[in-house]
Amino acid sequence: MKVKINIEKEISREILENIFVTAIEGGSNYWYYIPSKERKAIREVVSKEEDPYFSTALMTAVLDRGLSVDIHDAEDNEEVLGTLSLSSIVDGLQGLADSDNAQHLMDELMQTGDAITSDVCFQYMVMGEIIFG
Repeated sequence: MKVKINIEKEISREILENIFVTAIEGGSNYWYYIPSKERKAIREVVSKEEDPYFSTALMTAVLDRGLSVDIHDAEDNEEVLGTLSLSSIVDGLQGLADSDNAQHLMDELMQTGDAITSDVCFQYMVMGEIIFG
């Protein structure tokens, strides 16, 4: 017999920032590409003076400024893999929490995450599942 429970957990901004920084600056850069048009839109809402680091500027643009960012395939720059938005972040992380891959999110919540766990979280936030890796 299996017992299913739902656990509600708040994900802090610090944890989200760790996921973004680790994924954008290394863990996911083998599969994602953000075109210059999208980079410009991010920098229009979060200037380099406000935040010089692209990974945290991306997070701020999406979480705080309501920007939606198309994420493209690194091997085919024209192919949109998904759109990063506030709702895709929430839905993706909930989907991850409910999946067989939930340990990756738990590692992030326990602050024992790494490039792999951040990559998995970012894939769920963008595409709702693991596609690469």
